[in-house]
Amino acid sequence: MASPTEIINDIQVRLERLMMAHQLLLDKNKKLESENQSLADSLEEAKSQQESLKNKLDTIRQDTLKETKGVDQWKADTRKEIRYLMKEVEKCIPQVEAMLEHK
Repeated sequence: MASPTEIINDIQVRLERLMMAHQLLLDKNKKLESENQSLADSLEEAKSQQESLKNKLDTIRQDTLKETKGVDQWKADTRKEIRYLMKEVEKCIPQVEAMLEHK
């Protein structure tokens, strides 16, 4: 059987180990909390950048849509102009034919 002194010494050794383990866990916890805060800050920054990029993308989409509508309007105007010119040419053809017949 172990003597009371040996039991006390064993308890003291275990208690010291337990205190060291506790301190190591406290240190590790502080490190993890710091890392967690850093990651949370990075996440917030990434979310902010994502929102900014989303807004830029929306603006680009709107500008592209406006440009596309502008191109469509230009096409429509060009078609109208071409139709007008064709009608004018068709009006001139009989006049040119008449001039050629009189020569």
